Order: sequence, then C-alpha cells, then structure tokens
Amino acid sequence: MRKDEFLHLHQLLAVTQRTLAARGVSDADTDTDTGTVSPVAAHASKADHERAVMTLAATLATVTADESDAAGNERDRARQAPK
Repeated sequence: MRKDEFLHLHQLLAVTQRTLAARGVSDADTDTDTGTVSPVAAHASKADHERAVMTLAATLATVTADESDAAGNERDRARQAPK
C-alpha cells in the first residue's frame, strides 16, 4: 500500500474505534493503541502508519469478536431455555 492509503485507513479505523467506544462496545483508548502517531499526521512515516493500522485492526477485531461471541451465547441460551 502507498503511504496515503495507510493514512486514510488509519483515519477510518480511528473513527471506527471512537464510534465503538461511544456505543460502549470498546473501552480502548485510541492514543495508547496507536502509539505516538496520530491518524492525521501526514508527516509521519509510512511504517508508523502501517504499525498503527495493524494495531488498531487487531484491537478492533478482538473487541468485535468478543462482542459477537457474547451475542451468540445469549441467543444460544434463549433457544435452550424451557418454554
């Protein structure tokens, strides 16, 4: 990927993380997860943005998988409940 593509993806993932945090799905702090580079830091190196993208993607995957598992467990319990 080109640097501008990593920058754009970094911005999109940061917005996604803030949205999930606002909905109460994620309590992760965006500053600590991405390290020292900001999603709008055009002067930062491509490698910095790539690391930040990988970190954010892994964090979001974990959070959404945990949320998905919890929702699946609730559905399973509802199906198994005696009527």
